[in-house]
Amino acid sequence: MSTAQRYAKAESAKWAGLWGNMLLALFKGIIGWLSGSKGLLADAFRTAAEAAAAATSLSELRAGRFRKLKKASSAAESEDSKGEMATSILLSVILLIIGLEIGISAIRVIADRVTDSPHWSSVAALAAGLIIQLLFFPSKDRLSGLYCSLAALVGAGVSVIGKLLAVPVLYYFDPAAALVIAVIVVNNGFKMAAATVRKSSQADTGEEDADEMKQLVQRVEGVITVQSIRAKEHGHYVIAEMVISVNPRISVLEGQEVAKRVKQLVMKRFIHITDVSIYVEPYDPGYPYKSNHDPNQEQMPTLLQ
Repeated sequence: MSTAQRYAKAESAKWAGLWGNMLLALFKGIIGWLSGSKGLLADAFRTAAEAAAAATSLSELRAGRFRKLKKASSAAESEDSKGEMATSILLSVILLIIGLEIGISAIRVIADRVTDSPHWSSVAALAAGLIIQLLFFPSKDRLSGLYCSLAALVGAGVSVIGKLLAVPVLYYFDPAAALVIAVIVVNNGFKMAAATVRKSSQADTGEEDADEMKQLVQRVEGVITVQSIRAKEHGHYVIAEMVISVNPRISVLEGQEVAKRVKQLVMKRFIHITDVSIYVEPYDPGYPYKSNHDPNQEQMPTLLQ
């Protein structure tokens, strides 16, 4: 599968997640409002937040694809990273506000005493939504969403059973489920904000490392220029990506040797970097280097000799 095909497949999955969550949030919101289920309404707002997160993820994927195609400069990449961080912070703030509003609303309902249970349609809507999530959103990254939907289903279900059995105390399970969802949403928002702040502080250090790395790589024999350098964090791992220019007259094997020396030097100098991906490109073909096809220049050394 080519890079373009991988990007297309990933983008298609992001679009499916975006539209799926939007429609699911709308469905839950309408049924929750009509049935009077606080838990279902809370889960609808949580699903809407998932749709916003999917939109942010789609935007970041497109930005990454654009940088890949255009081979953006370090300054442009830095601006894009700042934009992505700002979006993540905004999304985390939205999650915190939604979670707090859901929690405050649930507490007020409980304080005012619950006198009735939601309509049984809320249970059917939650069961259908849970099945849709399990079938079409199997990613382990959405476990918190499944927990929220399950909590809302249990809350609404027990509340409806309480009405059938004439046990009013069971009515409180529905707003209690909304309170549980609020805690999960606030916790997710706090984690997202903390992770964004942590990445932001690491990015400041990363920019200094990038400048130092660029100066180091440019001193490697055979490297003419360093077009771009970018470090990506994958969990506990840091992977550096760079594009270097070499003499266009040298062989592919010689270019690979240059890249190998660069990788060994970077890995040795920056011990926190787990791996280095190097893309070797020819320098300006018009530059007056030795021609491999000119017999009169056979004795002239290349950059690697």
